[in-house]
Amino acid sequence: MIKVIASDMDGTFLNEKGTFDENRFQGELDRLAQKQMHFISASSNHYQHLLKTFEHVSGPISYVCNNGALVVDERGVIVSEDIIDHLILRKALDWMLKTPSFFGAEIILVGRNGTYCNLPSQSKRFKASKYFYENMQSAKDLRLVFDSIYKIDITWETGGVLERQNEFNHQFSGRLSATSSGMNGLDVMNAGVTKLTGIQSLLDDWQLSFDDVAAFGDNGNDFEMVNAAREGYAMKNAAQDLLAKVEHVTHLTNDEQGVQEQIDHYLNEE
Repeated sequence: MIKVIASDMDGTFLNEKGTFDENRFQGELDRLAQKQMHFISASSNHYQHLLKTFEHVSGPISYVCNNGALVVDERGVIVSEDIIDHLILRKALDWMLKTPSFFGAEIILVGRNGTYCNLPSQSKRFKASKYFYENMQSAKDLRLVFDSIYKIDITWETGGVLERQNEFNHQFSGRLSATSSGMNGLDVMNAGVTKLTGIQSLLDDWQLSFDDVAAFGDNGNDFEMVNAAREGYAMKNAAQDLLAKVEHVTHLTNDEQGVQEQIDHYLNEE
């Protein structure tokens, strides 16, 4: 029986407008609580953005943020956090500055106390990114940021990310790991940190396992959790690289409330 529902946000739980059926989900959250089931928002987004996403509903939600680098349970307690060593962070930033395939990238450092971007605050790309990052600051030199950093967000206006991902992972193997985040971007965390490891920390607290989990995703950074779950789904609208690797696909897209439809299915199971 499914006891935990873990869902990616953008392109999965949220529709293309970045919203969801709040009234429907409030009812679902109430029933999940009654049945002692858990809902996990598992996202590459940071904690403050996810809190804002669910500000109009009340109930127990746990958050796996920054692709697993920060995990906050349904009581608001930090279960785990994975900080990038500053020396390794500095090496990565230095390397990107001199690597042609990374020229022109927007680079965002997601920290414990703030979010920092290498672009001017008046640029269109900076303003677009502010949707995902609360209180983002422009920094002329990211190497001078001394916050505790969970994640590096790297995006390009043009070009694919697969070769860039492979190039980065080859350079920093065993120290940092880059994964596709969708929207022509890469997310970089400490090696071994994924949404799967974030969810596992919650399951350990709840004395549950991935045999109790249904997971939903639409991109490469969702593969580990979807693959490990008892019932793991790629969204009907998911990226082709995920669809090619996942057995189960939702009948409905994110615009058709595919995850919420499946939540109702689990709630109605006897």
